[in-house]
Amino acid sequence: MAKSYTFNKNNKSKLDQTNSAYISAFFRPIDVPLRGAAVQSSTYEGWSAGQAIDGSCSPDGKDSCTHTLAMDNPWWRLQLDGVYRVSVIEITNMYSTRKWLDGVEIHIGNSLVNNGNDNPRCAIIHDVPDGLTQTVHCWGMEGMYVNFYKPFNTTYLMLCEVKVYGGRNPFYQSNIAVPLRGAAVQSSTASGWTAGRAIDGSCSSGTDSCTHTSEMDNPWWRLQLDGVYRVSVIEITNRNVARDRLDGVEIHIGNSLVNNGNDNPRCAIIHDVPDSLTQTVHCWGMEGMYVNFYKPFNTTALTLCEVKVYGGRNPFYQSKSSLVWGWVYECDIWLG
Repeated sequence: MAKSYTFNKNNKSKLDQTNSAYISAFFRPIDVPLRGAAVQSSTYEGWSAGQAIDGSCSPDGKDSCTHTLAMDNPWWRLQLDGVYRVSVIEITNMYSTRKWLDGVEIHIGNSLVNNGNDNPRCAIIHDVPDGLTQTVHCWGMEGMYVNFYKPFNTTYLMLCEVKVYGGRNPFYQSNIAVPLRGAAVQSSTASGWTAGRAIDGSCSSGTDSCTHTSEMDNPWWRLQLDGVYRVSVIEITNRNVARDRLDGVEIHIGNSLVNNGNDNPRCAIIHDVPDSLTQTVHCWGMEGMYVNFYKPFNTTALTLCEVKVYGGRNPFYQSKSSLVWGWVYECDIWLG
């Protein structure tokens, strides 16, 4: 039977040793290895998808590793037994074939569109030495499908072991989201078309309601939320002209300001939003306080007429100071 421990902000006496232990156990990042079922795009001579989750990190070959046929865009997918927040993935490469993992993308989410390969991307694998293991951090990205995908290639995909770590999110809700507020900035501003216009509540696609950067390399727009949230849905309204300026724009979500936030995990790439219309993008609970719209590899202007971000605050997020001092304000803690 679960026990509930409640601490109120009006009682600021320091927690006793027993309760502090409960708080520490609840809030520190505890990862457990996740189990599931594996499939892949094709199978070469008995090198089955399940061999990447058989518990053996041997890089020796057929008895322990997966292997697809040589094909366009090969993939491997792990289906977990529920929706989890994935923190870390460990990948063991095979001997003598390191190049086949180079450029492989890791995607996490809840959709099976394109066999799950269109879910948000956590990382791209680069340079895993023969027979060694690489660790990738996915920072709590949420989903039940973990895909390894090599796009734009006709090649094999081989994996010797994949270990996925994380925890189930007991607050998971598939259909509940609230509109989130924040402050907006952009890489530059053309003629008074300020960043804040994209969050002014108006879905008008005319010149008085949209943002506009100067024409520049890799323009971006960023929304800073008032805390760390799990983002479920983003709605983007395009201008009534120049629809192509949104084509290829990437949406990134996370907590880092490296490269102005544009290096955070990518949720989606926008394609073909008609003039004046609104496109809905699903980010499946990706977590962060920064939401970026970023157009890499282009010299162009970025314009947005309205951006609406929906999600919910992560109840597990705690600052380091609250953990160090052991204070908890109005928290109900349930221990199974």
